[in-house]
Amino acid sequence: MVLFLSGLEDRVVETVRNSLTIGITLKQIAQAIDENLEAVDGCVQALRDRGKVVRMGRGLWVLKEYEQIDNDPEFISPATYNEKFADLYGVQLSEYSGSSITFSANHLMEKKVQRWTPYVQGFSADFVDNMLQRYDVKPGQRVLDPFAGSGTVLVSAKMKGIDAIGVDLMPLMSFMARVKTEWDLDVKAVRREFEGLDWNQEPKLSSPAFLKRWKSHFNAGVLRNLLLLKQSILAVKQPKITDLFRLAFASILVDCSNLNRSPCLGYDRTKAVSDDTPLILFRAKVQDMIEDLVYVREKAQGHVEVITGDSRLVRYEPESIDIAITSPPYVNGLDYVINYKIEMAWLDMVHSYDELGQLKDEMVACDNVSRSIIRGFSERLDSYEDVWVEEIAERIAHRITSKEGYRRKDMHNVVRKYFDDVYRVFRNVYEGLKTGARFIIVIGDSLIAGVYIPADLILAQMAKAIGFKIENVEIARSRRSGQRRSFKLRESVVILSK
Repeated sequence: MVLFLSGLEDRVVETVRNSLTIGITLKQIAQAIDENLEAVDGCVQALRDRGKVVRMGRGLWVLKEYEQIDNDPEFISPATYNEKFADLYGVQLSEYSGSSITFSANHLMEKKVQRWTPYVQGFSADFVDNMLQRYDVKPGQRVLDPFAGSGTVLVSAKMKGIDAIGVDLMPLMSFMARVKTEWDLDVKAVRREFEGLDWNQEPKLSSPAFLKRWKSHFNAGVLRNLLLLKQSILAVKQPKITDLFRLAFASILVDCSNLNRSPCLGYDRTKAVSDDTPLILFRAKVQDMIEDLVYVREKAQGHVEVITGDSRLVRYEPESIDIAITSPPYVNGLDYVINYKIEMAWLDMVHSYDELGQLKDEMVACDNVSRSIIRGFSERLDSYEDVWVEEIAERIAHRITSKEGYRRKDMHNVVRKYFDDVYRVFRNVYEGLKTGARFIIVIGDSLIAGVYIPADLILAQMAKAIGFKIENVEIARSRRSGQRRSFKLRESVVILSK
């Protein structure tokens, strides 16, 4: 028996060793050595008790010697890239000294209109206001956000009398941004329609049954009231008021569900939701909207244009934009489509997983893009090339090849496509900006397959190749890697000028 355990431990240790600093799950170990999962679990726990292995984020195990990723001789640290960047461009990373950049600040009561929609991936209105003030953007000028999300930049600009253009490929996001910047509603009519909603009828609609596990998203009583709410909203005859109510409805869906978004959508087993929660939250949300609509009537209002489209393809009138402020998706970042599938399905913006998949494939590449899209990209001859990106992609490819069971063998090409996608957006922004105008980008770095990706510095380098001047890279906050909680990532503000 001792010999058997020793042999199993040897095989487990060797398999964990082969995963290097990437880490490996119990299931992957069991598959790699063709062993029972329960036996592998017991063996790994014994190895942990003896200090041989440690658990990292997301159920990944590594050898104790690789607990600190810097112990990997192949690892290239953030400090190394920072030094290279300073040598190449004469720009030292500095600290961002403004207010919080995270979207959570938008939920504070004084954030009129911004509070209408939850959107954990965005930046704060305070950050946008800070940038508009720092660069003295005035009424009559124009701001662009090529990744508009829920419309934070657009709302902030409109409240200051500044014109704005926002582009987003996701129909939910462009819908949010459009409704949040349409303030010419008759508030008395909104109140009248709200008070006239019939909440005592029997619901005749059905829930979006194409969603997997849709029956477990909501409790039965909650589901009934959501269907009743949706039916009542769709009976409203004034389109702009209908859309206002649809936005309120969408904004409460996750709060009414058995799910949480923090930041990815997942089940919360501790959550308790009463049957009347949809009606309570909807009333409160519409009352906030009415209060805010009264407030904004007294504000200077810039003109806002919202485009549902692909920022890689949308072209702007040359020399027409005074500042661009945005936050692109992060490398290997969130799957926006799946994370907002509940809202899009309930608002009838998508009707199948095929439609969700098609929308995902049209977006800036993340690690859930179809393999066929990545194969097609890898055969292209006109993709963006960058020395750092190529070196990083090659290291990722090497790491994946040496590890059993890595989720995507083509992850190196996903990274290449990500930067190619963003490059195409940046070219269009450059063309639209006026000479001397700023381009402000909030972006986070990443860790993929144990390889560090300084996305902020790569995007600045990319912008330099297009023609921008790199003014500064300011570190706004620290983050934790989802794969290695001990590894500190950053979120930066990249400041460019044309």
